[in-house]
Amino acid sequence: MKKRIWLLLLLIWMVLVCTGCRQQPPAGLVEETPQDARVIDAEPDDAASLQLDATLYFRYGDTALLRQESRQITMLPNETREKALVSALLEGSRDAASAALFPEKTQVLATQAQDGVIYITFNEALYGSYADESKLPEEALLRRKLALAALTATLTESGEYRSVQVLVRAEENVGRSMRLTTRFFGDAAETVVPPLLRQQEGLPTPAAYARELLNAWQIRDWDALSSFVTARSGSLQKLMTGEELGAAPVLTTFALYDGTVSPDGASAVVCADLYLRGAEDTETQWAAYPLRLINENGAWKIPAAQLKAMMGENDD
Repeated sequence: MKKRIWLLLLLIWMVLVCTGCRQQPPAGLVEETPQDARVIDAEPDDAASLQLDATLYFRYGDTALLRQESRQITMLPNETREKALVSALLEGSRDAASAALFPEKTQVLATQAQDGVIYITFNEALYGSYADESKLPEEALLRRKLALAALTATLTESGEYRSVQVLVRAEENVGRSMRLTTRFFGDAAETVVPPLLRQQEGLPTPAAYARELLNAWQIRDWDALSSFVTARSGSLQKLMTGEELGAAPVLTTFALYDGTVSPDGASAVVCADLYLRGAEDTETQWAAYPLRLINENGAWKIPAAQLKAMMGENDD
């Protein structure tokens, strides 16, 4: 009897031992977890996004010129670089003085590249109005032209694309063509706008800024002229009184030549032929006058002291 009880107890012990063995795989099949391992979430986290160096184009103040803005932008997972660029454009400039170029609530929906053309699809808010459009129709038209110029300049900056085709996804009349039409410019005829090419007009070149600077001097718009004076050199109004500005020579006409940019991109020199009329109608001509411009936040500006000297003042 005792022998049977002992055998029964031995059998129970062996069953328990074998059961414990089956709960763990052989040591050779166990893969240890590294100490630096992390759990992969189903949703991508911020670490999955990429930071890209980009050159974006925005309007410079209330001028007809663009300015460059170097920025690091975030490209989210499953997002194209081009969509990230356009999203950054729609967010606007970090410079509070740069007004938004695109109508409110404009969104980029998709991008696609084919044969050197980048197709950008916006929502129908692109056809919307600016808040002040009814009061300033000419300003609104300029803003729309600059919006497309900024878009094209930003997307062709890498040299990968030769043109930009803007598409608009209709929310109401889905049967119409998605290609951007002249409705964007207020044209009721709604002619299809061809692919956009990078245009020199409006781009922030030293010569373009020098032209606007001299135009402001020619029409004696001192406020506009001041916007092309470097902030670091002090304002024009601080160097010259209103009376001195009023006595400045008249810039009757001028001619500009292509400029050269310094190797570090911080300054440029643009030569200009200047024709001035001073007191008692004295005429002065300066041939190939070197205008030295400073790159300030993506815009080309002249030091106030040089402008003062050009106007016949002493800068001692």
